[in-house]
Amino acid sequence: MRGKNLFILVLLLLVVGCVGGQVASSIEYYMLDYASPIIKSSTPLNVSLRVERFSVAQLFNSNAMLYRTGSFNLTSFSNDRWRVNPGDIITDSLIRDFRHAGIFRGVFSYRDTEVTRFVLEGNVTEFLAVEEKGSPKALLTIYVTLLDLKQKEITRKIVFQKMYSQSAECNGRSPGEIAQGLSKSMEQLSGQIISDVYQAVKSVDSAASD
Repeated sequence: MRGKNLFILVLLLLVVGCVGGQVASSIEYYMLDYASPIIKSSTPLNVSLRVERFSVAQLFNSNAMLYRTGSFNLTSFSNDRWRVNPGDIITDSLIRDFRHAGIFRGVFSYRDTEVTRFVLEGNVTEFLAVEEKGSPKALLTIYVTLLDLKQKEITRKIVFQKMYSQSAECNGRSPGEIAQGLSKSMEQLSGQIISDVYQAVKSVDSAASD
C-alpha cells in the first residue's frame, strides 16, 4: 500500500512539474495613438482613392517591438508587442487620416471592392526605436507610390514615388514611451503624405480636365 501511495505521489509531482513549472508572463500590446492631421485650404476633389495594404521590410515584418542601441545591435522586448503588424498599423492609420481630411470623394481600403482611379501603395522600411548619443528616438521610414490606373502605359501609371522619414524624441526607453514616440513620427508623416497625394491628384485631374 505504501508503495502504491509513493508511486501516486511521484506521478503527481511529475505532472505538476510539467504543467506548472513556470508561470507564463503576461504580454502587453501597443498601438499608435495620435490626432488625425488637419489639411488646411484644401478644396475636396471629385475623385476617389484606394489605399493598398503596405508591405514591410522583412526585418520589421512581425509584431516585435524593436530597439537599436548600436550599428549591429538590434533587440526586442520580451513581453511587449505591437497589436498588429507594422504594415497594418501604417495602412489603417493612413486610411483613417485620409477619410478625416475629407479631401477626396471617397477613400477606400484594400478590403473594399470599389474601383478607383488613384491607388496609394507603400512599404514600411523602418519602424523602431534608435539610441542616438544617449537619447532614444522613434524612427519611421515609409516609401509610397501613387498610381493613376486610368493610364494604359505602365511607366505613365506612376504619378510619384517618394520616401518619407521622421524621427521623434522618446521620453524614455519603455515600450509605452516608444509607442508614443512612433505616434508622433506617424502624425508628422501622415500630414506630409496626405498633402503630397492631394496636390499630385489635383494636378493630374486638372490636366485631364483641360
